[in-house]
Amino acid sequence: MNLKFIHPVKKPDKVTYNHLAALARQGLGKKRLSPDEAAEVRAAIERHKQRKLAREQTPRDPLRKRGRWLRRLREKMVDKIYDILRVYYRMPSDRWVHEAGLYLTVYYGTPSVSVEKHEVWHRKKPWRATKLCMNLSVPDDWRASVYLAGLAKAGGLLTLSAARVAEDAWEATWLVQGRGYDFYVESGYIVRGVDGTYAHARTLKRARAIADGRAKVWAEKIRQTHARRRAEAQARLRELRDTLASMTRDQIASAFGDVPITLRDSIRAGNCPDGTRQWLNKWADGRTSGTVRDALNTGAPLDEYLLRALAVAIARQHTNALAYHIPQGQAMSL
Repeated sequence: MNLKFIHPVKKPDKVTYNHLAALARQGLGKKRLSPDEAAEVRAAIERHKQRKLAREQTPRDPLRKRGRWLRRLREKMVDKIYDILRVYYRMPSDRWVHEAGLYLTVYYGTPSVSVEKHEVWHRKKPWRATKLCMNLSVPDDWRASVYLAGLAKAGGLLTLSAARVAEDAWEATWLVQGRGYDFYVESGYIVRGVDGTYAHARTLKRARAIADGRAKVWAEKIRQTHARRRAEAQARLRELRDTLASMTRDQIASAFGDVPITLRDSIRAGNCPDGTRQWLNKWADGRTSGTVRDALNTGAPLDEYLLRALAVAIARQHTNALAYHIPQGQAMSL
C-alpha cells in the first residue's frame, strides 16, 4: 500500500479487506478510513491477487530449487542438449578464435528458440568468427518425457517436447535449422518405425506413411542382399562340387580328410533325410558324424549325393582357405 503510516504495524495474518483496513487504521492512527484510503486498501488486495494468480500460472521449475544435486542434474541436461546440437546441427567453430562458438542457455517453458549472432575477432590475427548465443525453452519434464523416452535426438533432430499418443507415436515439437544459423521450432508428430528409425511430419497419418515406407524399402534391400549372397554361396558350392568331382578319393582325403562332416551337412546339401539315414545305416554302421576321410573310407560310391554333402562340409570349414589345401593343378576360388 502507498499509505504513509505514523505507527508501526505487524504483518497481516490474512490478505482481506477487514484485516488490511484494521492495520491501515492502526498505522494511520484513525478510527475510520477515508474513501481514498479505503480504495487504496482495495487496490493493494487486488494487486496481491494478481501476483498470486501469476505465480500459479507460471510453470514451476523443480531444478531451480537450491541444492547441489538438482543443479548438477540441470547441468547434465544442458550438456546433453549441447552435445546434440554440436553433432546434428551446423554450429560455429571455436578452433581459431577463442570467443567464437555456441553459447547455450536453457529455460523452462513453452518450446521456443531465439539466437543472437555476433562477429568476434582473434586478439592478434585478422581472423573473424561467429559467436552464437542460443536460448532454448523446454518443458520442465523434458528429461522424463523426452530424454528417457529415447526421443532426444530422434531422426537427427533435437526434440523439445513429446507427449505419447500411441505405442509408437508422439505429438511433439522439434528444432529445425534453416539457412546459416537460423533456427525455428516445428510441431507435429514423431512415429517410430518397425526398423527402429523415426519419422517426423505435421500429421500423424503422414508420419506413419513415411515410417512404413522407409521400413518396406529397408526390408526389400535386406531381402535383395540375402538373395544375392545366397546365389553367390550356391555358385561357390557348385564350383566346389565340380572340383571335387574332378579329384580322386586320395586327393580329396589328402586335402580335406580331417574336415568334420555330419548328418546335418547332407541335409543342408539338399539330400533327403530318410535317404541320408539309409546311407548311414548301410555304409557307416549308423554313425551320424565323422570326417571326410571316414566317409571316403566307407567304400560308398562317390556319387552326386555324397559329393554335395562333402562340398557343404568343406565349405563350412574352409570358406576362405580352400586354395591352400587343394593339390597342385586343382586350385579353385571360393
